Amino acid sequence: MKKIFFALFLSVFIFIILNFLYCNLNDEVFNYPMSFRFVVPYLLTVKSVPVPLGFVVITSFCLGIIFLALLQAIPALFKTIALRSRNRRIRELEKELEETKKTTSSTLDQSSSPSSLIP
Repeated sequence: MKKIFFALFLSVFIFIILNFLYCNLNDEVFNYPMSFRFVVPYLLTVKSVPVPLGFVVITSFCLGIIFLALLQAIPALFKTIALRSRNRRIRELEKELEETKKTTSSTLDQSSSPSSLIP
């Protein structure tokens, strides 16, 4: 629960900062064309189409919030899987215990019956 509150606080804080930047910067800054390049010398050169800086900032914020939620959900998923595994193991052991009780009670009943005492 503490992690969830921290994640919410962090996302609200970052949203406030981005909103402050967006409101205080002019359109020229957010419409600045930005292109991404990836170069492997003599082998590969990849260049993206120009994308406005504002779109890059908003997209990175949204992806960050999505990944933050996923990172918070992964430990809960593993805990659920471990809990199911333990519950399954407990059911198996309880079933084995019941079978053992039935087996021992039936052998005790047979050994204490009067017909088994007569030679």
